Amino acid sequence: MITKQKILGVLKVIICLMLVMILLFLTQGCSETGNLGESAQSQIPAAPSAAPKAITLTPSEEAAAIGITAANYPRIDGSTSTLPLVQRIYKRMFHTSDNMEDRWPGLPEKASKTMKSYELLIAGDVDLILVPDPSKEVAEVAEKAGTELEYIPVGAEALVFITHADNPVSNIDASQVQKIYADMSIADWSKLGGKDGRIVPICRNADSGSQAQLENLVLGDKKINPAVEENYMERDMNGMLQMVEEYRHFAHDGEENAYTLGYTLYYYIQITQSVIGKMSIKTLAFNGVAPTAETILAKEYPLAINYYAVMRKDLPEDHPARKIAKWLQTSDGQWEVAVSGLGSLKTLYQPPQ
Repeated sequence: MITKQKILGVLKVIICLMLVMILLFLTQGCSETGNLGESAQSQIPAAPSAAPKAITLTPSEEAAAIGITAANYPRIDGSTSTLPLVQRIYKRMFHTSDNMEDRWPGLPEKASKTMKSYELLIAGDVDLILVPDPSKEVAEVAEKAGTELEYIPVGAEALVFITHADNPVSNIDASQVQKIYADMSIADWSKLGGKDGRIVPICRNADSGSQAQLENLVLGDKKINPAVEENYMERDMNGMLQMVEEYRHFAHDGEENAYTLGYTLYYYIQITQSVIGKMSIKTLAFNGVAPTAETILAKEYPLAINYYAVMRKDLPEDHPARKIAKWLQTSDGQWEVAVSGLGSLKTLYQPPQ
C-alpha cells in the first residue's frame, strides 16, 4: 500500500532531479554565451599599431654650403679601417628629425674592404672610396678596365710590424722581412738580436690593404712563401692582432721564446686598443726609426703612407663625391679624420704615381 509518506519522498526526488537539470542547463548556457562572447570579440579587428615615424634627414650647414643633400649624397665605401670615418662623414652631413640621433637611415654599417671597394669604384657601383695606397693589382685592374683613378690625400698612415710585447726584439729591416716571409732563410729571433726562439710569421690575405703595403714597400718583386700563406694566414685585421698576442698560449713545449711576427696599419692598432683596451703587442722600429704619429706625419718613418679619397677621374667637377673629398681636406674634415682614429694631415703629400 502506497502511503502518503512514500509519495512525498518520490516527489522530493523528482523535484531535486529537476533542479539539478535546470542548474546544468543554466551553467551550460552561460558557458556557451561566454564562449560566443569571446569568439565574437576575437573577430573584432585589433586597433592598428602606430606606424613607425619616418625619420627625416636634414642637411647640416656644412652640407648645404657644399651642395650636399639627402638626394645627391654619394655612395661611399672603403677599407675596414676607414669605416668609422665613412660613418662620421654621413653624420656630419645630416641632422635627423625628432632628436633621433641614435637612428640614421642609410648609415653605412660595413665596409667592402680595400680591394673589393676598388673593384666597385672601377665598376661604377660606388662614387668614392677611402683607402690606403693602392697595390699593383689595383693599377692593373683599373688599366684593364680603361678607368683612370684620382687620389686625394686625406689622412696619414703607416705599415708596421708587430710582435708580442714580451719579445726583446725591437727593430727589423727590409732585408730581414724578405728573408722571413719570402725566402724563409731567417727562422729564429736570435738573427734579429733576440733570444733563441722560432719566428712564427703571420701574413694577410692577398686582397687586403696591409698586404698591398707589404708588397709595395718591403717585398718588392719577391712573393710571400706559400708555406707561410698555407699555415699562418689571417683574413681579418683584428685576427692579426689577436694571433700575435695569443700565440703564446699555444706555443709548443720548450718554445718559451717562440714569438709571432705580423704586420698591420699603425692607426688601426691605436683605435682598436682605444676600444678594447691595451693588448700585449708592440710595434717594431723599421730601419731604426720607431713608428709614431710624429715620424709618420713627417715621413721620417720609412713605411709611412697615406689614406686617400679615391674617385674615377672622369667624374664631373660638381659631382658630390668631389665635394666630400675636398671637404675632407678642410679643418673640419681633418678633425673627423683624426676623431675616427686615423692620422690627420698637416701637409698634403703627393698622390701615388
